[in-house]
Amino acid sequence: MVCDANGVPLRFILSAGQASDIAHAQPLLDQVRIPGKPGRPRKRSRWLLAEKGYDAEHLRQYCDRYRMQPVIPLRAMPRKPRPGLPRLFDRPKYRQRNIIERMFGWLKENRRIGTRFDKLARSFAAMVTLACSLRCMRQYFSYKT
Repeated sequence: MVCDANGVPLRFILSAGQASDIAHAQPLLDQVRIPGKPGRPRKRSRWLLAEKGYDAEHLRQYCDRYRMQPVIPLRAMPRKPRPGLPRLFDRPKYRQRNIIERMFGWLKENRRIGTRFDKLARSFAAMVTLACSLRCMRQYFSYKT
């Protein structure tokens, strides 16, 4: 799932439970449209904040190609040294990743999504879409005036 800086979900992809998340990162990022000013929507953000599971060279090259700054901590596994400058890790920026963790926590508070009662992926995706649209409406159309 991809969300913006306010915790509003932008896009999600369902995958098998045993599938690696990194395999679906690039197709998911290709489908994102960032709302903003009138006109053609932006497709890329300035930063990509992700957890250690997304630490892969091909994802970092993807970010370089589209001028995104990857903020991904390095995994603790031994690596071959790479030529050039080492990747910088922006810890204060990485702390903003709690926004998506809170969004996942909110999403799993919905009992039907958290426990996955649905048998078909199509009906589960419909419930996730409904919950995400409810989140968007609460974010943009508040009852407070």
